[in-house]
Amino acid sequence: MPSQKQEFSFPGKTTEQLLQLAYGTFLELEWTPKYAGPDAIIGYTPRSLSRYEDEVLIEAKDGAIVVTSSLVHNEAFDMMGKNKKHIRDFITAFDKINSSEIKPEWAERIEKLRQQTVETVTNEVNESEKIDKVMNLSGANLYVTYGIIAINVIVFILMAIDGAEIFSVTDGHVHTKWGSNVTALTLSGDWWRLITSTFIHFGIIHLAMNMYALYTVGIYLEPMLGKAKYIAAYLCTGIIAGIISLWWHTDGVNSAGASGAIFGMYGVFLALLFTNLIPKQMRSALLQSIGIFVVFNIVYGMRSGIDNAAHVGGLLSGLVIGFVFYLLLKREDKIAKSNIVLAAIISATILSAWLYLNSPGNKKSQQERQAVINEKDQMRFADTEVYNNKMKAFGELEVEALAPFNEQPPLNAVELSKKLSTVSNEKWQRALEVLEKAKTYNVSEKQKKQAEILIEYVLARQQELKIIVAVANNGSLENNKQMDAINKKISDLLQQYKDLN
Repeated sequence: MPSQKQEFSFPGKTTEQLLQLAYGTFLELEWTPKYAGPDAIIGYTPRSLSRYEDEVLIEAKDGAIVVTSSLVHNEAFDMMGKNKKHIRDFITAFDKINSSEIKPEWAERIEKLRQQTVETVTNEVNESEKIDKVMNLSGANLYVTYGIIAINVIVFILMAIDGAEIFSVTDGHVHTKWGSNVTALTLSGDWWRLITSTFIHFGIIHLAMNMYALYTVGIYLEPMLGKAKYIAAYLCTGIIAGIISLWWHTDGVNSAGASGAIFGMYGVFLALLFTNLIPKQMRSALLQSIGIFVVFNIVYGMRSGIDNAAHVGGLLSGLVIGFVFYLLLKREDKIAKSNIVLAAIISATILSAWLYLNSPGNKKSQQERQAVINEKDQMRFADTEVYNNKMKAFGELEVEALAPFNEQPPLNAVELSKKLSTVSNEKWQRALEVLEKAKTYNVSEKQKKQAEILIEYVLARQQELKIIVAVANNGSLENNKQMDAINKKISDLLQQYKDLN
């Protein structure tokens, strides 16, 4: 907050006289006197369409005043020299007022301003205490919010390592594997997908936006609700959001993301804001900002590719849970009752999920269930064909990398070393990239193990090239020992690959 201070001497003037003169100066300048204390008065410059009002503090003591001008609207710098100008204008007007008589009503107005200031400060303190009491009902910190964010980020990183696309997601196989809410799979017995799907995201933008939204609501809700109610609300609204998504998308869906649970948390917060639990002064501003967020995201969610059903399901279930929480938070003896109510909310959520998943229209017959299981297997091994293509590409690169050893007539040591350093090294590096990609596909564990063995094989071949080059350069006995060891390793890896097949 940029400010400037300057002291001026007025010998013979008492503190009260100086304050009355300062009050008259504010009126002369058409500045607004707003607060007053025993030896100080604060006024504000006029506000217009092009500028904010600025604060001017006058501190008086017998024979002198200190004038402090401040820019109080988050300005970083006083680039226009406004503070200096305010002080100059004030002293110019003060000298003018000082040359005339003090008006009797100024003393009365200052006294009235002091009383209003005391009342204002008292009200603000009381309001602040109310807000602090409500917003910290449980005395909780943000550990749960940080924990949920950490789990989502860690899961995203692990999925990326497993082959999930980081930005634009065109293939949801990895998400299915990690537990996204796939209609055919969830309805055929994978009920746990209703939970795991709330920690899976389709791309880093999806993750970042959800985690920001969670943090924004978490800084208010977690301290208010406490850890147990906060976790219960997050998981229960996330589950209900998943159920609504399945119910709405009758043709099937592959859904994931924390947004259903996050909308549930915003629903809880909205419910509390609709009550008198939070003081009105704070409630109005929060209602406006939360309302804008919810409406914007619901409207934005109408576009293709966004699971708006989960958003609405989470929001509505959050509203219901929020009103239940309100009844608990208003009571003083709420600890024992909270445990009962939380158990009831969790039980109702589990029962709702069980009833939906096992309803006649959703529960699969034995024949249908077997068909879905087969579908699971197909989805699991959906990348087999592209995996086999990668293996074929690897075989071609291997032949090209080993070609210098098979040239006729055989190459001498220098020529062989040169070709291995250029042609073969480049082919082995490309082969390594092919195998690293193949390992991430949705294929059987046996096929993944094959890729891992071949990766070790390529690394051994690259090490072999380095040794051959070193032998060509100096031909030391140590190089020959290393060659024997690497040849044995290559032979062992080839045998492991053969045994696996």
